[in-house]
Amino acid sequence: MKPLQGLSVALALFGAAAEPLIQIPTHIQEMELSTPKPVTVAQMQEFKQDFVDVDFNKDDQMDAQEVRAHFKGGISDIELFQFFLDSDSDRSGDVSLQEYVDYAAMLG
Repeated sequence: MKPLQGLSVALALFGAAAEPLIQIPTHIQEMELSTPKPVTVAQMQEFKQDFVDVDFNKDDQMDAQEVRAHFKGGISDIELFQFFLDSDSDRSGDVSLQEYVDYAAMLG
């Protein structure tokens, strides 16, 4: 498991699975995403896998219910709130793949 550093717990736990839970859909696999700082191909693949593993309803958005369900109640309200404050840049209430990649790249 990756080390936990403050409120980066969300990313650390997303990437904690030993094997991918769900196959990355083709449309996500082929997405070209920008990052606020350079990441490796492997890191980008991990970010996409993390996102897909949490997006249970497959609407290409990560919402609070999905994040909470992914952690099976193991994330506090404060950590969940902070994750959305840090990652939901358009303040829509959901986190898109691009927003998640921006967030994850800055943690690395």
